[in-house]
Amino acid sequence: MEEKKPYLYLNAFLVKDEFTARQPIEFLKPSAQVNAYELEGKHELDGKLYIKVPDEKKPKWSTFAESLTGTSLEELSNRSSSAVLIIKTNNSTMAFTFGYGRFLIDTQYFAPDFGIKTALNTLNHDSLRSVDLFTLDDQAVQKKSQASRKSGVGVFGIDISKDVLRAVTGSPKTGVDFHTISGGDSVYSFSTDLEIERLPELVDQLSDYYNNDSYKNEFSWVDNIRKVKEKSEIDFLDEKLLEKIKAKSPNITITLPEIVQWDSIWGFSFTRTKGTIKPIVDTQEYLDNIDVSSTTIESIKRDRIFVFDIHGNESDYQIYKCIYFEHKASSKTCILFSGIWYEIDNSFISRINMTLNLIKPSSLSFPKIHTWTEVKDGKSKSMIETEGEYNERASKDFQYHLLDKKLVKTNRATTPIELCDLMTNHNQLIHVKHRKGGSAGLSHLFAQGNISAEIMLGDIEFRKEARKVLKRVHNGLQDSVPLNNFKSDDMEIVFLILGEDTVSLKENLPFFSKVNLSKTFENLSQRGFSVTIAGAGTEPKPST
Repeated sequence: MEEKKPYLYLNAFLVKDEFTARQPIEFLKPSAQVNAYELEGKHELDGKLYIKVPDEKKPKWSTFAESLTGTSLEELSNRSSSAVLIIKTNNSTMAFTFGYGRFLIDTQYFAPDFGIKTALNTLNHDSLRSVDLFTLDDQAVQKKSQASRKSGVGVFGIDISKDVLRAVTGSPKTGVDFHTISGGDSVYSFSTDLEIERLPELVDQLSDYYNNDSYKNEFSWVDNIRKVKEKSEIDFLDEKLLEKIKAKSPNITITLPEIVQWDSIWGFSFTRTKGTIKPIVDTQEYLDNIDVSSTTIESIKRDRIFVFDIHGNESDYQIYKCIYFEHKASSKTCILFSGIWYEIDNSFISRINMTLNLIKPSSLSFPKIHTWTEVKDGKSKSMIETEGEYNERASKDFQYHLLDKKLVKTNRATTPIELCDLMTNHNQLIHVKHRKGGSAGLSHLFAQGNISAEIMLGDIEFRKEARKVLKRVHNGLQDSVPLNNFKSDDMEIVFLILGEDTVSLKENLPFFSKVNLSKTFENLSQRGFSVTIAGAGTEPKPST
């Protein structure tokens, strides 16, 4: 009778090729307190086993429990076990961790995408049980989705244009002799029946699974966007950023990393020029006042942008988290967004740009947005027209109907929504947003236009409420939205961005705003709507 092989659940980490010649102990954190064990000679393995020196701890709540009983509760002491097995072959070096062993290894020596890539190369694409996603929008959102049975990727509602796949769990494809498989970032986890003598073979097998691109047959979209995690790569990109900041490059943009109520904001200032408050985030103001000789990434992270609202409140953000910057290389583009570096595949960027090229400029005319200077308490302050003021002036000067802040009730959204900000007599719905709102504000703009159009198309109750609002604005305007036989191809959705001319508008959008605009365009176009875009540059406010 054949002896049954031991069943093991393993967590594997692959050492980068350039570090395989190092001694096994070097792959552990310098602070790791471990005992080292040689491997028994009969197994003919090249490696070491490291076990963390145990320490007993009581949980934080033990003090409370002992206060309740008035006695020492020795059974509350717990002791965790951690171990790391390093195995070397002629081709690769790998770490297998047990217990909390992953916290003993020094991650800089290990391939940061080994887990996720190896999992995608070994999983049956129709057998997924869970996915972890990092969604890039006006702010990054982490999501975990689980299916009740083995499923394809479509079940999880993944948006391939802005979802970064962080981890995945499923069953192995035919020919992969494992049981369950999970992979995320640098760790590949799997269960298998394993004889100790097979460990070197397993190391080489896992390395081969990592060093191929079979995942591209079913999961090619995961290469669209990748979060940069490797410290050496982040340091390199930060140096490129620092060079551009010291050169005061126009390619540096500072913008708030989250959505704010722009009409309630009075102005902005920076660490070294806090007394100078401007109505927009003036990147050049920051760059002109740094000390080039002493500026470092650390000093940039210490710097702040201050936000002042009309009620006298003050808040601030770390400058590094407000910088939008793109570093282009031959095969990829790296983007700093909300304090995190992302690697974007250039072919994906090309596809986004191809879609943007299909979006035509609006044929409508719009006034420029006004800027002026006010003197208050002996200080000069730069001012810019608010969206509300601009909409009101545009409606009067160009005979557009003003729908800003005129909300329509719907049970398809958690709150009433605006049909649009301005509207023409020719079924053109204009959505307006300041360019100064950055990626977050622009994403909100495109979402607003998309939601309004989708609900108008699919919900007769919404159209009924919209007609009431339109009739109050101007009798007869309600005929633009017929209750029955509504036709989307009679409607044009116009996105108007204030503070940027139409000619340069699409090119100067932040990348993630381009992604959102292209998705909105594709979605609305497929539903029959016409989608156009327009800009409104600035001009000094005429004297009255």
